[in-house]
Amino acid sequence: MFIRKKTKKDSKTKREYYTYQLVESTRTEKGPRQHVLLSIGNQIMLSDTERKLLACRIEEIINGVQPLIQYPKDVENLANIFACQLLRKKSTKLSNEKEKVFEPVDLDSITHEHCRTVGLEHISLQFLRKLELDVKLKQLGFTEKQIQLIAGVIIGRLVQPGSERSTHYWLQNLTAFDELIEADFSRLSLSSVYRIADLILAKKDNLEAHLIQKETDLFSFDNAILFYDLTNTYFEGSANNITKAKRGRSKEKQSNSPLITLGLVVNQQGFPIKSHIFEGNVSESKTLQSAVKQLNCSNERKPTIVLDAGIATEENLCWLRENQYSYIVCSRKKKKELPKDCVFETVKETKDCLIKATCVRYNDTNEMELVCHSTTREKKEISMRTSFQKLFEEALQCLLNGLGKKRAIKKYDKIAEKIGRLKEKYSCIAQYYEINVHKDDKSDNATNITWECNTESIQRRFGGVYVLRCYGLTWSSSDLWQTYIMLTKVEEGFCCLKSNLGLRPIFHKTDNRVDAHLFISVLAYHIMQSILYSLQKQNICISWETLRNIMSSYTRVTTCMKNEQGQTIHIRSSTNPESQQRHIYRALNISDIPGRRIKSII
Repeated sequence: MFIRKKTKKDSKTKREYYTYQLVESTRTEKGPRQHVLLSIGNQIMLSDTERKLLACRIEEIINGVQPLIQYPKDVENLANIFACQLLRKKSTKLSNEKEKVFEPVDLDSITHEHCRTVGLEHISLQFLRKLELDVKLKQLGFTEKQIQLIAGVIIGRLVQPGSERSTHYWLQNLTAFDELIEADFSRLSLSSVYRIADLILAKKDNLEAHLIQKETDLFSFDNAILFYDLTNTYFEGSANNITKAKRGRSKEKQSNSPLITLGLVVNQQGFPIKSHIFEGNVSESKTLQSAVKQLNCSNERKPTIVLDAGIATEENLCWLRENQYSYIVCSRKKKKELPKDCVFETVKETKDCLIKATCVRYNDTNEMELVCHSTTREKKEISMRTSFQKLFEEALQCLLNGLGKKRAIKKYDKIAEKIGRLKEKYSCIAQYYEINVHKDDKSDNATNITWECNTESIQRRFGGVYVLRCYGLTWSSSDLWQTYIMLTKVEEGFCCLKSNLGLRPIFHKTDNRVDAHLFISVLAYHIMQSILYSLQKQNICISWETLRNIMSSYTRVTTCMKNEQGQTIHIRSSTNPESQQRHIYRALNISDIPGRRIKSII
C-alpha cells in the first residue's frame, strides 16, 4: 500500500488542488495493477516520509500485525481512522439466519482490537427514539447527519459526562455509538459539535414542549403537582464576556468563581417540565412568577406548586393565591411550640424514624399549617445544638481563663469585640445566651465574664419541629407531607445534572454556548429519567451511576484471524451480555445484542 498525491481541477473555478488516495498495488497476469482503496481527502498535514509511515501502519492494522517501531502520534491516530474506514468499506453484514460457516484459521493469529463501549449507548438510543426526539428534530428541519450528531452529543452526556470537547473525544475514540446509527464520526471536527449545540438551543421551547407531551402520553402523567427549585454551577476561568456570569453564593462551595443559575420545574415523577437560565447572583424568590407564567396553565387545570423555604416569600405566596394556585411550601417561620389540643397523625413510621403531623387552619387567609415533628430531625438538631453549645462555651471559658494569665486579652473593649465575633460565628446558638462582662473602671480591663443559657427556649428551637404552609387543598396530613417530601426529586435531579450529566464546570466564553451547554444536560436528563422510571416500574430501583457502572463492561470488539490463504478475517460484533446487563435489557424490552455482526476479509 502507498499514499498517492493526485492533482485535480475544480470544474467551476478551474483552480487546481491536491487530494490523497490510499492505493494498493497487486500482481496480475497482465502485469502489476493499482486500484484505489480509499480516498482520504486533502486535510492530512504530513510530510512525504510521514505519508509512507501512514500507509505502512494502515496495512499493519488491517492485517493484524503488531508494529515493530513507535509511530508518531499523528500518524497512529490517522492510521486507526483510515483503517476503520477501509474495513467498513470492505465489510459485509452477516445474515441473521443460522447458517454455519466453517473456515480453517490459524489459532495463534487470533487477536482482538478496536474495543468500544456500547451498552448504555444502546439503551439511551432506544429511549431517544421512544420519545421520538429524532422525529421531532426532522420536523424542525434538521438533516439526517445533524440528527445523528445531536443524538451523539446528548447521549455523550449520559455515558461520558463532560464538556463538548470531551464529548467530541468520546465520539471519536471511546464509543461504538456511531455503529448503532450507521454514522461516521472519525473525521468529526470539534467546531461541528459547538455549532450543533447552537442549533439545539435555538429550538429549546419546541423540544421541551415535545418531550413533556411525549412523556405524559407514554407514562400517563397528569402533571397536577409541580415542583420548582434552583441550583447554580460555576465557570472555569474569569467568564468576563458572559452576561449571566455573576459572583454569588455557590451551592457547591465555589463562591470564588463566577456562577450561573438553572431553574427547573418538574412534575411529581421527577420529569422536567420547563427549564430557565438566570444570572449567577439572582434572588431565588424573584424568579418564581416568571417561571410559573411560562407554564401557560389554564384556569381549569392549574397545578399545585411545591416550593422550598427560600422561594416561599410572602410576596410570592400572595401572588399564587391571587392567581388561584394552590401550594405547599416550607414556612420561613420557626414554630416555637406545638399547638395544644391537636390530634397528631403518623405520616411515616420506620424502625429509625417517626414523623407525626397535625393541621391548623387559619380562617383569615384560608391557609393551613401542617406542623410536623420528626424524631430523626430532633436527634440531629440536639446533636448539633450540643456540639455548638460546647464549642461556644469553651471559647467563652478560654476568654475567662485568659483574664488571669500574662499576655492574654484583658482589655474590656477587646473582650467585647471577641465575644461579638463568637456570637457571629455561632449565631444559631448564641442568641439564647445572656453574656455579661464586668469592667474595672480604673484599668479598663475586664474582671469577669459570666453567661447564662435559656434552656427552655433552646429546647423549643431544636425540637425537631418544622411547619408546612398549604393553600387551596383539602388533603389529609399524610398526603400533604408525602407531596412536599417529593421536592427531594428536584434536588436529586440537580445532583444528577451536576454530577452525572456534565453540567459542571462550564468552560465556554459566549452566552449562547453557555446556555446550550446547560440545555443539552437538561435534554439528557429527560432521557435518563425515562430510563430510570421505566426500570422502577419493573421493580429495579437503581441510580444512574449504578446503571452506568453495570453497563460499562458491555462492548463491541473486532476479532482478527488469518485463514489458509493468508487473508485476514475481521469480525466486528458485540460481546455477550452479563446476567445483570441481560436483566436490564429485558426489563426495558430492548434487544440485548446491539449492532450488527460484520465480517471483512482483506
